[in-house]
Amino acid sequence: MRIKAVVYSRVSTEEQNPKAQLEVVLQYAQERGYEVVKIFEEQISGSTDPLERPVFKELLKFVKENDIGAIILYDLTRFYRATSPTQALNKLRQIMDEYEVFFDFAREPEIEDPLFREFWMFVKSWFASYERLQISLRTKYGLMRLKKEGKLYHKPSIVHYYAAWLYDKDFSELTKEELESARKQLVKIVKKYWDNPAVKKTKIGELLRQNELREMYIRFPKAPDSYFTWRRLIH
Repeated sequence: MRIKAVVYSRVSTEEQNPKAQLEVVLQYAQERGYEVVKIFEEQISGSTDPLERPVFKELLKFVKENDIGAIILYDLTRFYRATSPTQALNKLRQIMDEYEVFFDFAREPEIEDPLFREFWMFVKSWFASYERLQISLRTKYGLMRLKKEGKLYHKPSIVHYYAAWLYDKDFSELTKEELESARKQLVKIVKKYWDNPAVKKTKIGELLRQNELREMYIRFPKAPDSYFTWRRLIH
């Protein structure tokens, strides 16, 4: 399931045209696979605390009410031109913790201070880790919901993972027809390797991770890939 996101575009004067930065952000969101559900545009000074901006407050309300996973901006300066880098980063962390959302930036900020530039790279790495955690938690809670509803009494099979990726859905949203269609498609993919005498069956998982199922395993890195996974599927 793609991460639902909102875009925040801020300009400070009437002379600035938000269209250019907005196009960059939307292109970036598409490349990253986000599902952009709403765009928020605001004309206000960057030195104004984000939590005191009318449109940004509207954005946060929308985030809380619509299970939004990410807020995408052009760069860090669109978020907050604070008196110090630490102030801006603390504000980011405050919002992420309170609203369970993470920030992503389409462009790198221009940072002259080498120490702050290094610190920013660390922060970017933290953002990426936070994103992976959120995806993992969403998958985990999806499975818990299925078990509670009596729809899943076992761990998802490789077919569940493939169908969830193929149809861009959570496990709880998959239909029997989608699972069956996914199973047939997956069997065809796997048999290409399984029936090839030149391919070791114990290497099939590795080959699929690198080729046909690469994107699926990026979304579900813990999906099964052992020899027995493919043997059960084929037989």
